[in-house]
Amino acid sequence: MLNIREIAKLAGVGKSTVSRVINNTGYVSEDTRKRIEKVMKENGYHPSAVARSLSRQQTNSIGIIIPQANNLFFNEIITGVENVVDENGYVLSFSNTNNDPDKENNAVLAFIEQRVSGIILQPTFSYEDAIYQEHLCKTLSRLQAPIVLVDRPLKHSVWDGVFFDGYLASYQATAALIESGNRTIGIITGNLDMQLARERFEGYIQAMKEHNIPVQEKYVLRGDFTMETAYKLVKECLKEGTVPDAFFTTNNFATIGFLKAIIENNMTIGRDIACISFDYIDFADVLGMNLSYVGRHNNMGELAGKLLIDRISNNELPQRIENVQPRLVLNGSEKKVR
Repeated sequence: MLNIREIAKLAGVGKSTVSRVINNTGYVSEDTRKRIEKVMKENGYHPSAVARSLSRQQTNSIGIIIPQANNLFFNEIITGVENVVDENGYVLSFSNTNNDPDKENNAVLAFIEQRVSGIILQPTFSYEDAIYQEHLCKTLSRLQAPIVLVDRPLKHSVWDGVFFDGYLASYQATAALIESGNRTIGIITGNLDMQLARERFEGYIQAMKEHNIPVQEKYVLRGDFTMETAYKLVKECLKEGTVPDAFFTTNNFATIGFLKAIIENNMTIGRDIACISFDYIDFADVLGMNLSYVGRHNNMGELAGKLLIDRISNNELPQRIENVQPRLVLNGSEKKVR
């Protein structure tokens, strides 16, 4: 195979011009570019990806770090990002932290060493700790490449981000349950030390307040966004016989735990108890549950991917934040047969 010097000689240009064409850096006239590309094609010249990455100080790889690989929402994020970066000639490298801040830190450092062209990050549950957040931001700053945050914001971030209005989503879901005739409405929360969980709880509280429906503590099941805890809390609620007309479940794992407990108790959604879930649960349709849910108007992964590609193309753009709005889908489970 020819080397760059020989390609340059055949094309009648200097080595630096060939290098600019290969690495897509600097100005080269269109006629010269076409002449060089023709010579490379005719001689079967394929530039080394390793050499190109060393020259550009970057690879054509984009890193994505998510906190839970077994969560359908995060899988949708990955799919959306992958669709965008693939169309733009990049390869997606994936890391799952299992909400472990040490794994998150190691993943960021690994991507820095790999010289990825950018990172899409959904931080672990530790993102609200001020000391950890400062450490994480310092580590991210070492990347010297674009970063897009998804779902969980970092204070004082200078990076682009895609976030969801969980407060409004919870408000809309709770209001829909009330307007469907339910008068006692429970909620399965996440860990209320987390901003995301607090926002969703506050949306529920506001809807109850505006509709003059009292919040009963016995119907506030304080969970942690896991299926196991939601299942346990609902089972205890059913055992004690203190069952509200309806429940709002604040994430997909809480919904699964809730449904498991309800089914085991021979109850039917929409007949014995009403429910609206946070996010779409695909298997509910398969089981014919007609589960109502509040979801997201846009694929947050695709939005994040587009922000990153735009930033790679033009790092002088102002910081951009996309706030995705909720989409309430009522399939019938918001009502209880009376």
